[in-house]
Amino acid sequence: MLNQYYNAEINILLCRCRLVSVSRDWRKNIFLPLDFWRLYYHPDSHVNIFLENTPALIPSGKLILIPPNTRLTHDMKHDFKQFYIHFLAAAPYDHCRTGIYPIETDTAMSQLLESLMAEAEEKESLVPDRFFSIRLEALCGLALSRFPEEAVLQNHASKQIETALHYIDRFYGEKLSNRKLARVSGMATNSFIRLFRLKTGVAPQHYLREKRIRQAAVLLRYTEKSIPEIAEECGFASRYHFTRVFKQIRNFSPAEFRRYDFSSTI
Repeated sequence: MLNQYYNAEINILLCRCRLVSVSRDWRKNIFLPLDFWRLYYHPDSHVNIFLENTPALIPSGKLILIPPNTRLTHDMKHDFKQFYIHFLAAAPYDHCRTGIYPIETDTAMSQLLESLMAEAEEKESLVPDRFFSIRLEALCGLALSRFPEEAVLQNHASKQIETALHYIDRFYGEKLSNRKLARVSGMATNSFIRLFRLKTGVAPQHYLREKRIRQAAVLLRYTEKSIPEIAEECGFASRYHFTRVFKQIRNFSPAEFRRYDFSSTI
């Protein structure tokens, strides 16, 4: 029997419960696009931020979801406590309207959050066990289930294009020509390219390149794989090619991106 249940494929990248130390020169931080979901909770104080250069506020005692590629930094004058999870999720949650989204919580969800916060403080220097990780996934899944549907940008309303997008998500590290993607989608190449651009706003190879760079950014930040290993895993012909494309899109070389101090960002 065909399994027809949706699988969000939540992948936890990082969880911390920390005191954010506010430095005097935080304004010098460069805004870096972040290619993953962020779930935030500030138990003690409101946090003033800049959202896409516009002043905004993250309230205390409220669970907040922030979709991928939302640019923000804080505007705080004093240190503040923060619990956060960075995670990835499958389509359509890889393509949502940027912003900050308060999430309504019930008693059970609040209790799960509080227990995870306490454990995150205890496990700061330890390798997370599978039970802790499964509960983190549960919290992220519950939060996504309460994310506003109107903010999910489902502009790929075509079975053929959805097939191509899922194929790219799985096999982005392989050689994927327009002809191969069209064949996977059951279309003629020229018709596929036109429909893909119509539904996504970009050409297939542009979408594939962006997918590879997003995945490379995650690997650079969250793994110790070498840059040549990441280049090969993400489908680039060489480290030189990878570096050139990454810098063209991110304004940083892969090595510079890996050295960047994320501790002052939120």
